[in-house]
Amino acid sequence: MAIDPCTSQTLTAPDGAELTVCTHGGHVTGWTPAGGRPRLWLSPTAECGPGLAIRGGVPVIFPQFAGRGPLPKHGLARNRAWTQVEAGPGVWSARLVDDEETRKVWPHAFELELTARAQGQTLDLELTARNPSDETWSFTAALHSYFTVGDPAAVITGLGGRVAADSTGGPEFVLGEPGGAIEALTTRDVAIEGAGDPVALEDPQLGRLVVTANGFPDRVVWNPGAGHGLGDVPDGAERGWVCIEPAVLQPVELTPGSDWTGSMRLDAGGHSADS
Repeated sequence: MAIDPCTSQTLTAPDGAELTVCTHGGHVTGWTPAGGRPRLWLSPTAECGPGLAIRGGVPVIFPQFAGRGPLPKHGLARNRAWTQVEAGPGVWSARLVDDEETRKVWPHAFELELTARAQGQTLDLELTARNPSDETWSFTAALHSYFTVGDPAAVITGLGGRVAADSTGGPEFVLGEPGGAIEALTTRDVAIEGAGDPVALEDPQLGRLVVTANGFPDRVVWNPGAGHGLGDVPDGAERGWVCIEPAVLQPVELTPGSDWTGSMRLDAGGHSADS
């Protein structure tokens, strides 16, 4: 039986951790740690359907990050239907393969697969890109994670003192003080390259959430601020979330028959993936 790409599924792990997904965009739209509170933000006015991107959760960005290239913003993976591969207690995977429509946007053969696993206090996501063709191509990618913010005093640690670049242009600058925290809800859209260490969202209401990634060497932090003009974000709702995105912002080259994998772990217990 075919699954409506915009129909959500909630997959509950034996320990009570919950994962909510839909095949449109290969999208994880919700995650609740065992015994905890939801940690991914999803817009109450999010749209879903062909050509539309779901606002919130963890959109998959591929093969182009933002407007850094000739393709539509954030590429072609987040706004079309994927095929479900597996769905079980707290576990889900989906796949996107090139077709006539994708080749109109990006003229390459590819395979993408996203696997998600919720267990205890953690959510693990793994994204694999494969090149099944006889030509080399390159890509950039990200897991565009929207995290719920419960307290306006929430801060982000792990990025203070890093060199950042604003997406609106201008010279590079140092983000905050070395070793210090930056406010989560400040209006910003910045890319920090070579920031592969764990980053934490410290929220007095929701607790600590640690973001660890492998294969994604860069981080992007975004909150659009008031007056954002986003039609699928109600006025004031931007105060309830911040994006902290593991990304690969410099093109990765895939030769024929090769693949690449990037992963992210979210830990509401406050531990990094290698601790």
